[in-house]
Amino acid sequence: MTKPTTLLDVVKDCDNFLYPCYQNPHLQSFSSTTVSRASLSPSPAPSSDTAMTAPDPYSRTLSTLWTFHLPYDPAPHGLLTHHVVSNMRWTKHFYHDVSNQAVDLLAPSGEDLLPEDNGSWEVACSRILDEQIELARQDNVLGKILGPKKKGEQFPIVGAKFDVGVDRSAIGLLGMVGRGAHMTVYSRVRSKSLDGQREDFRFWIPRRDRGKSTYPGRLDQAVAGGVARGETPWECIVREAVEEAGSALSEEFVRANAKAAGTVTWLNISDYRAGPGQEGLVNPGVLYVYDLELPDGGRDFNFQPVPGDIESWAVMDTNDVMAAMKKFEFKPSCAVVMIDFLVRHGVITPENEPDYVEIVSRLHRLLPLPTSARRERQREGNGV
Repeated sequence: MTKPTTLLDVVKDCDNFLYPCYQNPHLQSFSSTTVSRASLSPSPAPSSDTAMTAPDPYSRTLSTLWTFHLPYDPAPHGLLTHHVVSNMRWTKHFYHDVSNQAVDLLAPSGEDLLPEDNGSWEVACSRILDEQIELARQDNVLGKILGPKKKGEQFPIVGAKFDVGVDRSAIGLLGMVGRGAHMTVYSRVRSKSLDGQREDFRFWIPRRDRGKSTYPGRLDQAVAGGVARGETPWECIVREAVEEAGSALSEEFVRANAKAAGTVTWLNISDYRAGPGQEGLVNPGVLYVYDLELPDGGRDFNFQPVPGDIESWAVMDTNDVMAAMKKFEFKPSCAVVMIDFLVRHGVITPENEPDYVEIVSRLHRLLPLPTSARRERQREGNGV
């Protein structure tokens, strides 16, 4: 008999990277969530004498990856697979630290600057990265990952000490932290039960167009998108709401009624659903979560399909959403945002969910890459 799918299985479908093993005192664990060159250095195969002190599976998996570094910044900002590193035609602007499995973007010299860099090596870094990605796009192997053309949208390198960006299509290739903003659109309804009135929720859920390159035909959030370089999560939500649900949601209504509700984080190794060539890439993710409650049961809001983006809309109650998640009908990142909503609104509780603690923990995983440059600056300023 097939084991029933649990909500923890759904969370693990998105947050599927290993966790450090703290239970066994003989296994090593990281003292910090942020990896370093030393922690990712390749280790020799353990002998029988050292087997009990060998790194845990999480550390061993990290040790197979390469880190990506920016100039004058010791913190890593990407986790690259050996496949990507070995198939990339790296330009002179990058250095391979083979002993530590690290790729460094070198600080551009005065001779490297072009007029569009305005005399700034920091500005030049984004251009150099863009040129490197376009070189990779020309190659058959990595070009499948990047797609035939640029997305034309720059994403920030999260946690960097200066303003630097990269084309959206390259975030997964370089294993950088992807930032998104998702908004759950819902209404409250009351229904009769054996013990009186019971409150439930209705959710407006879109189905992704079946022609999309990633997760075609899967269920999605009502409003969702990547946070672009120079854009705040709030601005992203307002923009995406108009683009994806503009027939039903006005900018004024969103600004007046949407509520920030925290973040969801995960560390994912992508599979075939993520798109051609994406399988095996490392995807650290941060989603800024928002809620938008529709008044009067949402009866005055008419959501329409968007050609090439949204195939259709459905109004689903809590049981419908739970069932769809357990069938893996949602895009994984959208499923965990839905679970986060149900936790925050008291639908999933310690009393009715045996895996409650692990589920909530996995919704807020500490990532092995920095998510805040301010924290690094504060440490330096305090002499830490």
